[in-house]
Amino acid sequence: MGFLPMSSCRAGSKVTSRNAPYMHQHTIIDAFINRLELETWEKYEAPCLEKTLTLLENVKNYTLWATWIWNANTIPMGNLYGSIFNLGNFDQCMKPPWLETHPEFRTKYCLAELMLSDKPKKKAEYDPYGSTEEYLNSPTTSGLPVNYLVWGMCVPAACNPPSVLKITRFMYDLTTIRPQAPDITVHSCQVAGEQPQPGIGFYLFLTLIFMLMVIAAASTYYRLRIANENDPSDSLETVITKSFCITKNRQDLVKENKDEIKVMNGMRFLTAVSIVMVHEGFYSNMAGMINPRDYEKMLEGVGGCFLHLDVVVDTFFAMSGLLHIKGLLNNINRQQNLFSVLWKRYVRLIGPFALTMFYLASVSKFTGTGPLWIFSNEQESEVCHKTWRLSLLMLNSDVKFLCHVITWYIPCDYQLTILATVLFYFYKKDRRLGFAAFGTAAVLSLIIPGMLTYWYELPAIHFLDFGRVLRGLRDCWELSITYTTFYCRAGAYLVGVAMGYLMTVYKPSEHRNTVSKTWSTIGTTLSLGVMAYVLSLGQYVIFREYNAMEAALIASSNRVAWAVAICVIIGLCEYGTVPIVTDILSFSYFTPLSRLSYSIYLVHTLLMQRNKFSLRSPWKFDYFCYALDITGTLVIAIGLSFAMWLLVEAPLIKISNHFLMGRSKNTQRIENQEKNGIQQKNRDTKTKAA
Repeated sequence: MGFLPMSSCRAGSKVTSRNAPYMHQHTIIDAFINRLELETWEKYEAPCLEKTLTLLENVKNYTLWATWIWNANTIPMGNLYGSIFNLGNFDQCMKPPWLETHPEFRTKYCLAELMLSDKPKKKAEYDPYGSTEEYLNSPTTSGLPVNYLVWGMCVPAACNPPSVLKITRFMYDLTTIRPQAPDITVHSCQVAGEQPQPGIGFYLFLTLIFMLMVIAAASTYYRLRIANENDPSDSLETVITKSFCITKNRQDLVKENKDEIKVMNGMRFLTAVSIVMVHEGFYSNMAGMINPRDYEKMLEGVGGCFLHLDVVVDTFFAMSGLLHIKGLLNNINRQQNLFSVLWKRYVRLIGPFALTMFYLASVSKFTGTGPLWIFSNEQESEVCHKTWRLSLLMLNSDVKFLCHVITWYIPCDYQLTILATVLFYFYKKDRRLGFAAFGTAAVLSLIIPGMLTYWYELPAIHFLDFGRVLRGLRDCWELSITYTTFYCRAGAYLVGVAMGYLMTVYKPSEHRNTVSKTWSTIGTTLSLGVMAYVLSLGQYVIFREYNAMEAALIASSNRVAWAVAICVIIGLCEYGTVPIVTDILSFSYFTPLSRLSYSIYLVHTLLMQRNKFSLRSPWKFDYFCYALDITGTLVIAIGLSFAMWLLVEAPLIKISNHFLMGRSKNTQRIENQEKNGIQQKNRDTKTKAA
């Protein structure tokens, strides 16, 4: 174990450099042996005690097998600068070269969570002459803890968690960070040489991907080489080959639609990039940074705008509401089956979502190893395995049981789609009823988040207590009340619905350039100012004493204000002339990237989990490494999303649309026949009367 020398020499004593290392190590190990022998051990812990004492005696003699195990451990370092994870050398512990030939030396790698203080203060203190324990009780401004530590321990395989807890406590006493042993919890132990075996779900997933690739390749070849124009359009062969044709799906990805709002393509993709950036920092901290205080300074820089970046998700909600109601209103004079509308939206969301859940439940835990692998990926896999059915039904919004926490957005968006469809139904029946229903929903979308925030005394801005989030996002119960529920995110969506209604009544194609360039520029500038103000609320809140009424007002209004600013920019770009902004957001390359944004949202965190939770040591934050990781994640996510579009999204949408259109055509044909029959009957009646 890489302990620093802890002995001291009396004045005038002479110690040679050759003997010094042995004396220092001998002193530490003897002290450790004495501590172990003085501790009370249960009967079931006897094998662990015996193995550990044998290990230490052999370390004193520099026996290779014992030194190998002992050297895989390290003392905690850097946690005063916020470094939470001290992982030792995972591979040295888990992969000794004599694992098969000498199983008696088998080891176990365990993670121990240590709380170094139990009386945290609200304000950090940095008195260099003060007590270290006082400093440990002082979290940083953003809640970054210095009193929390995750320590990787390499011990004999005979040791169970209670025994590992005692060993960890004795080892901790040698670190001299504080005088008393902290509260310790041991879990996530991995035994050397034991690897989980893939189940049937693993092979089913690989088979599914292989079959999709074969079908896509065969369909493409058939459409290019064999098919002809005389093939029946409604045959199963034609439907499948057209749906899976890679060439056609690639063309559909880049094709611009007639009534497309081009600036929204840029907004959607840039929002996805912002989310990737936020999650990169989040996962990097969850997997451990060696200099997290530097990351915290970055968060609090630029007016604290990074502290409330979670609000960018409301851009998706606003655009989703705009497009959904616009699509319904554009076809208001046609016969519409609203259940078919909801089914089409469900199909649009479910393909990539279902494949992602399948991967998480059956495959992800077999894709890597590492100190934190069980701590993260396997736990996520277990949650997905238990709750995937509820997620497929779009009913899961509890962060404790969500299959992949970021997927909270998908059921939330679909539930809001149902709300907007119901409002459209009322509007179609009676315009006054529709407006009244919308007004009621809008008022409730403002009241409910504020009321719940006030009642439960919840934070106005989530994720400001960064330390608590790092210790366990699924334990942040307040997220399930005001962050992931559709009735607390309805405000931004309904702003989009209102904008979609206005753009249907006043069609942009008929009102181009009705707003002058001056007013367009002023309006866009004010909207960007509102967005900057909303982002800065994190910095405002974090330095103030909590006030329930103030928190309620912020929770009610901040996301709506953001959505209004987004919709104003969209409107000014469509009805006016906004220099630079319109050109950037309407860039043609954003068209396919925008359509891939949904899959990018789902896929990018899978890449981060694989990358970050397989690390063997904490990650170093600096702007270059951060940008490099974001870029790499984004590029690979775009590639995987493109494959998802070709193999899953586009084929599923086309197959669903074919059957829905076929049914609507049959319905229309029956209606026409009935209508023609009535007209013929009326003509016959008139003829007889004549």
